[in-house]
Amino acid sequence: MSASMAASMAAWVAAAAATGLWLLLLLALAVATRNPGVEPGPATGELAGHSPAVVDLITGNWRLCDEAASATLLDLAARGVVAVEEIGPELSLVRLRAEPGGLRPYERLVYDHVRSLAVDGVVATGALAEGSRDLGRWWKSFRKKVIVEAREQGLSRPRWSRAHALLLGVAASVPAVAIGIAVSVDDTRANHDGGPGAAIVSFALLVAVMGRLNGERGTAEGAAAAAHWLGVREHLRATGRFAEQPAASVTIWGRHLAYAAALGLAPRAVRSLPVSTPADDNRAWSDYGGMWHAVDVRYPSRLLWGRPPGPTILRGLAAGWFAGFFTWILLVVAAAFGVWPDGFVLPAALAAGLAVAGLPVVYAIGDLGGAATVEGQIVRLRRFSDGSKANDTPKWTYWCAIDEGASREVRAMCLSEEMWRPLREGDKVRAVAGRRLGWIRRIDVTEDSRMRDAPSYDDTAHDDTGEHLVDAPENLGEVRILPEPRARGTTADGVRPADLTPADLVTPADLKRALGIDVGAPVACEGPPAPAWLRVDSCRYETGTGVTVDVHAATGLRSRYLMAVGHTLTRVRGRPVEGVGDGAMLYPGLVSAATRRGTFAITVSSPQGPPPPGPLIELARTAAARLGQ
Repeated sequence: MSASMAASMAAWVAAAAATGLWLLLLLALAVATRNPGVEPGPATGELAGHSPAVVDLITGNWRLCDEAASATLLDLAARGVVAVEEIGPELSLVRLRAEPGGLRPYERLVYDHVRSLAVDGVVATGALAEGSRDLGRWWKSFRKKVIVEAREQGLSRPRWSRAHALLLGVAASVPAVAIGIAVSVDDTRANHDGGPGAAIVSFALLVAVMGRLNGERGTAEGAAAAAHWLGVREHLRATGRFAEQPAASVTIWGRHLAYAAALGLAPRAVRSLPVSTPADDNRAWSDYGGMWHAVDVRYPSRLLWGRPPGPTILRGLAAGWFAGFFTWILLVVAAAFGVWPDGFVLPAALAAGLAVAGLPVVYAIGDLGGAATVEGQIVRLRRFSDGSKANDTPKWTYWCAIDEGASREVRAMCLSEEMWRPLREGDKVRAVAGRRLGWIRRIDVTEDSRMRDAPSYDDTAHDDTGEHLVDAPENLGEVRILPEPRARGTTADGVRPADLTPADLVTPADLKRALGIDVGAPVACEGPPAPAWLRVDSCRYETGTGVTVDVHAATGLRSRYLMAVGHTLTRVRGRPVEGVGDGAMLYPGLVSAATRRGTFAITVSSPQGPPPPGPLIELARTAAARLGQ
């Protein structure tokens, strides 16, 4: 055995041993911090002082379930804050009553959502999934507020404290470094640059494994409370047929129905109150015309739908030519064998081509000459992937479904991205569109959606409670292992100026000056590959010629991970750039830089290939100056 092979084997054995020891440490901590066992108490009808949402948490192995939000709304109805009324077999309404006082923060979150949807104080129960809110943020805020109350009551605590996270994080660096060394020893290339990337990826994978085992865990007092509520569950299961009860029956059952929902005994009532459920793409609720009603939304095949008339004519002519050409070839072969008359070869081929091209061309000409005016309310705005462009950036089809009030079925139409982005569901609009091709040429908002000003569900809106400062992680990536560095102007109370966004670091004027390109407003985009513990904010600028510029930014000590993104994305060894922030790295089409406040990366993708280094360095220098202020 050669010396190099022996060294490689020794390095891999050491890496495997380090990984095994780390896994044993993780297992030991997981066993030490597992949830206490809970045995159901005796069946009882006594309702303790915990809210339905807290009951859902502690009886669900300290994981909040979707029905917690619906149970909270039922509890508000039982307490007279709102009313749930069954109008018919397919329509129930939630009616707001007098402005409530003394609501818990998460109850206020549910109430504000209902209020943002209500028309004259009334909203259909099925419409509770509607709205312009970011459901992920909404649910995270709701969950955190419930956990804060459970901790205040001594029922719950974090499974892994910052000390646990620090221990596991530091320990994970040992096998990660060992794997990086093993890859470097094994690397046959002269520069041995595979090791750092392997170490980073290994560390991210280990952190992901840690995250799968993290969460909230119960206390001894919480276990006792959970046992009591499981006893209540047995009592409610035996005494009431809650599974068959609609939400409106809360007027009869009162808070018992809310607790039955939290304990998983009232699925029908929970389904009818989709507070924490994403809106259905194919079924929407509309109040256009003054009465709440359900609308079925269809997204037709784009073979002859959702395209502008001009391109449709060209596509139809091209399809007709190919159809006629291949028909002509087949008929020439058939005529050679005497199966088809020679004199009918060309006429039949022309007829086939005209038949294929005729319908789209006729539809397009009809829409060009007679576009219709569509007036109504937008009930769905969606975009769906439609393949990718030449530079592998995704292509999107933009859909808009308008309820005109005349039918309970709406065919969504397509429009350009520029027209689609400013719109909001609930806007009342007047559109000029082709009825045959389903393409919107022009659309004007006649009345803004009332949901444009819906609450943003920002935890910092409740500064007096302090719940926005509480760690309530679903995975280890949300545990702050190290305290975040203070930005300039930060006080001892943790108050600091608003962080710059990626769009603040690089502006359209910067791109015009450095790259000579004209871009539109920034849009959201997917961040670079990064471990779960790093929050990266990203935005994208695009031109009409296929050039895209992505800007990624993160704050804190761990944001330095972005300095390695260039190697991960390009697989090329970068070169350092002096005089940009506290340090910068340049790669083909990508530059990253770090300051005391945070780190950013700028990527430029173009059909002509990566830009020269000079403009990228100029962009990085400008962004670093802004981030370092």
